[in-house]
Amino acid sequence: MKAQGASDDSIVNTIVREEGVVALAAPPTNSFGGIITWMMPAIALILGFYVYSWYVRRNQKSPEPISALDQANIDRFRAQMDRELDESPERSEGSAHTGK
Repeated sequence: MKAQGASDDSIVNTIVREEGVVALAAPPTNSFGGIITWMMPAIALILGFYVYSWYVRRNQKSPEPISALDQANIDRFRAQMDRELDESPERSEGSAHTGK
């Protein structure tokens, strides 16, 4: 086509006429349909995020209170962690450097 002296626009128009708009690498932006084509992914993401956040807020459960047995276990494990951290070599080396 180029050898026959056709311009770039006429070549593109011929291909689009034969193959359709799908033949273009990007849809045209000079029409309303082309603008909607470029905006739809962003609109879909925003709408999806809104629906997801609405669903999560709607189905959110309030936390159950901690039973006395669970609280006793938490206190026991916290005391154990405090003891183990006080006995760790890093803690004793760090205190030697700081003058404690």
